Parts: sequence; C-alpha cells; structure tokens
Amino acid sequence: MSLKHMIAIAAGGDGDRQALGLSSSLAGQHDGVVEVLPIYPESAADMIALGMTLGATLSRTAIEELAAAERSLQDRIEEAARSAANQADVVFGSGEGAPRMSVLGRGLRPALAASRHAALADLVVFGQGHLDHGPGRDLFGQCLLGDRAPILVARQDPDSLSGPAAIAWDGSPQAGRAVKAALPLLAMASEIHIVQCVTGLDPDATDPDTDALNAYLRLHGVGEGAVVLVEGEDEGAALIAAARGRMATLLVAGAWGHSRLREAVFGGATRAFLACKDGPNLLLAH
Repeated sequence: MSLKHMIAIAAGGDGDRQALGLSSSLAGQHDGVVEVLPIYPESAADMIALGMTLGATLSRTAIEELAAAERSLQDRIEEAARSAANQADVVFGSGEGAPRMSVLGRGLRPALAASRHAALADLVVFGQGHLDHGPGRDLFGQCLLGDRAPILVARQDPDSLSGPAAIAWDGSPQAGRAVKAALPLLAMASEIHIVQCVTGLDPDATDPDTDALNAYLRLHGVGEGAVVLVEGEDEGAALIAAARGRMATLLVAGAWGHSRLREAVFGGATRAFLACKDGPNLLLAH
C-alpha cells in the first residue's frame, strides 16, 4: 500500500500551499512522485481562438502581455512547489528516482492534461482554496465524476494525516472505491472510525455491513474501525459532526452515490462534506 504517483493541482494562489504541502509530504513518506499540474486562466487561449475565428489578430503587445502573465504564473507555481519539496526533503525537478516533485509545463488545456495524467495517478490532490473559484471547481468535478480519479482535498497541514480517520460507510460502490484509494492514508492514521447515519442508509440498494468493511481493512493490514452510528435528517451534517466529534483529520467517503437528480434537489451528503471548509482532509471517489 503506497502512493507512488500523485497529481497536485496549483493555480498560483489560494489552495496551492495545502495541495503542495500534503502531496510532497506523502511523496516523501511513500517514496513517490508528484507532478504539479498548473491551472492557467483560459482567457488567453479563448482570446486567441476568438481572434482567429473572427479573422482578426491580436496585437503583438497583447500577445506579449498574455505570455508574460503565463510565465509569471508558472514561476510562482514553481517557486511554491520547490519550497514544498524542500520542506518535505523531496527532490525538486524532472528526472528519474523518487521521492520527487516536478511542475508540468504549459501545453494542453488543464482539463485535457488532467485527464491524461490522472489515468495512472494514485491520487489527485486539490487544496480547499482551489474549490472556491470557477476553474478549480470545474476541474475538480471533471476529475472526480468524469475521470473517476480518487481526490484528496487538502485542508490541514501534512502532519494531520497521522491523526484519527473516519470512513463514511454506506456500502455503495463509490464508498468502496474511496476506501480502496485511501488504504495508504488509513494505514497512517492513529485510529479509524466507521461512521454511519442510520437515517440515510438504504439496505435495499447497498450492503452497509460494517463487519465486511472491517474484514477488508484487516486483510490489508490497517487494523479495523470502531463503528459510530448517528441519526439526522441531514445525513452529511450528521456524518461531519460524528467525524469531528472523534477528532478525525481525514474523512473518506463516496461522492454522489445517489442519482445526480436527487442530489441536485436534496443536496446530499457530498455537498455537506465539501461545504465544511475547515473540516478534516477529505478523500472522495465516485
């Protein structure tokens, strides 16, 4: 159980410190490699495409200013990544060997680049700050729902992953994929809690058997979890409260296990997990 290849998202602002710090620390602990994927503003490409479509051309000054803005953003991301790598005692820059962190260059649009790189990634790491603006939210949705990549939303410092972990378990395929992706992180946790909101369980649709989950965890050598049962009409809020009550610094959960229509109408637990910005680090899988 290890994290050998991770993608960390960086946008040159809020969220980078969390994502880069947590991913570089994990690379150091698991002898892994982190590729930092910059999120560039799409305005530059859109303006150029629009100009070509209309048969117009951008002035040399406008093109130079766009290029300079991109270089400045790339420089800020590389500086932040180098700092995070140094703090975690991880080699910075492209090359062979691990642990290592490198920054991908400007090439494909972020959405396409993310799909290609996430295909063989053990984890895609976002900072909480990335979810607070449009481009980050859009890329998060694509990676989670479109690419089916396991996502770690970093909210706390790297040392937090040695604290208690909580698993929101309803027996769904989404929750199962989240647990499988989280095994290396669960092995690092000081203790594990299995939290269930009995009000929201649907035994006819899934098998929320905690004994089966604990048998799986034991088989993989991460111990077993203490079962915590809660009630509440707001399933997500109840599960978050249970995780916080056990001082969990990591919450593992399936994302959007119900139909998207039901989630859109009723909100769903996933929305509550994402809204808890100061809560535990969050590992999601769909």
